[in-house]
Amino acid sequence: MKNKCLNFITSISILLTVVISACKKDNPQLGSPPKETDAIFTYAPSDTNDNVIVFTATNPDIINMWDFGNGLTGEGAVVSSIYPNAGNYTVNLSVFNSGGSKTSSQEIIIDQTDPGLLDNPIFTMLTGGINGPGFKSWYIDSTTAGHFGVGPDPVSPLGYTPEWWSAPEMAKPGCGMYDDRFIFYLNEYRFDMITNGDVYVHNTIADQYPGSFENLADFTAPYNNQLNESWSVIEGSDTTITVSGNSFIGFGTGVNTYKIIELTENSMYLAFGHHTGELMWYLRLKPEQ
Repeated sequence: MKNKCLNFITSISILLTVVISACKKDNPQLGSPPKETDAIFTYAPSDTNDNVIVFTATNPDIINMWDFGNGLTGEGAVVSSIYPNAGNYTVNLSVFNSGGSKTSSQEIIIDQTDPGLLDNPIFTMLTGGINGPGFKSWYIDSTTAGHFGVGPDPVSPLGYTPEWWSAPEMAKPGCGMYDDRFIFYLNEYRFDMITNGDVYVHNTIADQYPGSFENLADFTAPYNNQLNESWSVIEGSDTTITVSGNSFIGFGTGVNTYKIIELTENSMYLAFGHHTGELMWYLRLKPEQ
């Protein structure tokens, strides 16, 4: 009987060793986290303008994510940001690798306001510009056919167009989308999302919105205003606008970056993705007069 017990214990020990060994193989230890010195950065005015600041991270061989303190963000070892308005700004650099992250902060002081830096055509159309009231409020152009739609992602040879479904006028009444307002301020790139109590979200993320209920194929959900957020624009072959925090524009799909297909003083046409990919959504907005 004693031998049987010893054999049983030995078998259990071998089994535990195998299990522990397998777990170690399936869950390899992460690498060393970044050092404090990896998050150090320097900054200096650009050669062309004292209100354009160039930032340089210590370690270019690591992921460098920036919050410039002016509503704008960036990524990379050497980046720049504009500061049109005089004031003090806290800049954060967060560095990442497989072992973790480190963050450092520095305050920069901008001595003088340079209104010319705000005289950007995109900024002007989005906010009204330096000669406007300082902000512009946009809403979904619900009375125009094609104000909302969906197509494939990546896009087909047809390009950025809602080839799968394009909404007729007033296709989604009472869903919580048409009464929302999206306010872009020029000062500090502030963004307010006014929900009037509820929003419209895709059915795949409805569980993230307590109290949501099915409504015309997707879900309406109670949602508070998202105030004092920020917006940022990245210009290029695909010019995009991003809003911060838990805010979004028009229809919730789990993303908050939008490709600007068209932007004029009186119209904004956006394409944006889906949190799981495969879908490209479209929204047309107009400003309140």
